[in-house]
Amino acid sequence: MILKNKNPMQERLRIGLLLVMNSGFIDSYTFEYHHERFASLQTGNIIQAGFHLAQGHWKATLFFVIPIIFFVLGAAFNTVLNHFVPAGKLSLQQHSILIEFIGIAMIGVFNHHLASTVIISVLSFLLAMQLDSFPKLRGLPFTSVMSTGNLRNVGTNLVKYFINRDHIFLHNAWVFSILVVFFMVGAFSSAVLSGIFGTFALLGSSIIMFVVFLLLFKN
Repeated sequence: MILKNKNPMQERLRIGLLLVMNSGFIDSYTFEYHHERFASLQTGNIIQAGFHLAQGHWKATLFFVIPIIFFVLGAAFNTVLNHFVPAGKLSLQQHSILIEFIGIAMIGVFNHHLASTVIISVLSFLLAMQLDSFPKLRGLPFTSVMSTGNLRNVGTNLVKYFINRDHIFLHNAWVFSILVVFFMVGAFSSAVLSGIFGTFALLGSSIIMFVVFLLLFKN
């Protein structure tokens, strides 16, 4: 079994749980307030774009294509950031999370003054940075902005456990199961807070990101 203290902070479970919770939180928010579009789950946007394209609804198609484009740009920008910006006092992950925190906080505060497409585009850009910055959890590949890959890892690790009887696979299945649950917790929390605070509920996501930023200072 991999010990917690053998992994760098950005690969530890507490960070992964907060990241997936944040993604579920934001996608629930954008689904509710921004025409059932997703900031992180681009597969959903691609399906919607293809559906509307088949119907000849060009404007609706573009509506879903825009966040896809900005997601690609976010991943590209984070790669440039990691390549050209020295780590210094802040790690590469902290640079990305700090940008995400500031961006989400600004949208949360000024959301009433911004067009829906601007909001979904910026959030897609920021979540792509998050995905690119945290490719592993405890040395294992994982995705912080969707649950499909993590669900696959639950199934494959369970089978490997029954075949090999190595408890590391059972442990891995448990880890990925918790990640899926926390994604749902994020979506649930967003829906509850939206019922109380409306569109300002997005500020809950900025709080999650600030906590991640602080945790990354620990060894």
